[in-house]
Amino acid sequence: MQQALVEGVIAAKQEIRARNLQVKVGFGSVPESDVSVPHFWKDLAELGGKAFVDSVDFVGHNFYVDVFEEPLDLTEVPASVERTLRNLREHDLAMCGIPASIPIRVTENGWPTGKNPLADIKRSCEHQSKVLETVIRTIYHLRQQLNISHYVLFGLRDADSSKDDLFHQFGIMRDDYTPKPAYYTFKKLIQELG
Repeated sequence: MQQALVEGVIAAKQEIRARNLQVKVGFGSVPESDVSVPHFWKDLAELGGKAFVDSVDFVGHNFYVDVFEEPLDLTEVPASVERTLRNLREHDLAMCGIPASIPIRVTENGWPTGKNPLADIKRSCEHQSKVLETVIRTIYHLRQQLNISHYVLFGLRDADSSKDDLFHQFGIMRDDYTPKPAYYTFKKLIQELG
């Protein structure tokens, strides 16, 4: 898999340069875990090399704090976000020779309402708003230090608000497009920080 990624990034960059296009080339990643590709960064470091690194314009990172784990207290969320992004920048990317001048794009992030499957507790709409604001403000605070250029929210609208499963309630709006409190928080953050 990593071989295809390396070859694809290099080939895309070669084509962009040959056609003199203004297109950025990057690749996506997730934090290492039991469900991620085993040894992703180690293998990428071994396969990558100078041609690969010279072809990368950004690294996308999909991550979720306090979603697929035991619940965190709201006061623990900033440290978890920072740990995740610092590990990416200072360990994973550094291992691959990708310099700090290459921006990170947070390409998928969010916090669902519904039921936490690990703790069997309800995730309220009000708490969703607080967690998202905490996560986004933490990323914004780290943006210069870690060279973070983008933030993308996963889920403007729930897939199915009637289902308690977390995968159906990631939206900041219900499936009928009525806003949850996080919608107004997100709108405020765009106006303030965007």
